[in-house]
Amino acid sequence: MKKAEQHRMYENPLLEILSISGPKMMVTFHLLISSSCVLYGYSLVGNSASEITLVVLFVAGFASWSLAEYILHRHLFHYESNNKFVKAFHFAMHGYHHENPNDVNRLFMPPVPAFLFLAVFFLLFYVLLGNYAWFFLPGFEIGYLLYSFVHYSIHKHSAPKPLQKIWNHHIIHHYKEPEKAYGVSSRVWDRIFRTMPDSEK
Repeated sequence: MKKAEQHRMYENPLLEILSISGPKMMVTFHLLISSSCVLYGYSLVGNSASEITLVVLFVAGFASWSLAEYILHRHLFHYESNNKFVKAFHFAMHGYHHENPNDVNRLFMPPVPAFLFLAVFFLLFYVLLGNYAWFFLPGFEIGYLLYSFVHYSIHKHSAPKPLQKIWNHHIIHHYKEPEKAYGVSSRVWDRIFRTMPDSEK
């Protein structure tokens, strides 16, 4: 087991509190939202869609997270700009994590930004899928939650033998090649988009 670290992210006490999260808090948060979406969605389309269709939508949402994880990490969280607002956003969302990768209080995205991200993705999915977004989003969210546990475990625990390559992949991103190895829970997209670290080719 790795040594846990705790650091202060903001001098402002409110921002500091809002920046803290953990496994129990975020599991409860995501399961409440995802289950509420499914129940509400079923009340809207339950009589007009087969249960198989709804399950397929959930599974499709779950599967789509893997690509979203790669794209967000590579193109949003590593986006660089001289704009002070972009810099502040980058620091809050990812810059701090690169400075303090083992801060156990900030390995899960906290509730406020998590809710905002889910709202943005829900709007996107709703434009594309209408009321079926109520089933696609929960699958996407559970995919994110599982990714979060992988990420949390990589920074908090030693690698189990079957997952050694995944652990090493993310460690390389943090300490050797930050412009490569963007996948955290999977190395597939790094292979497809040619961002595999030199040491793993």
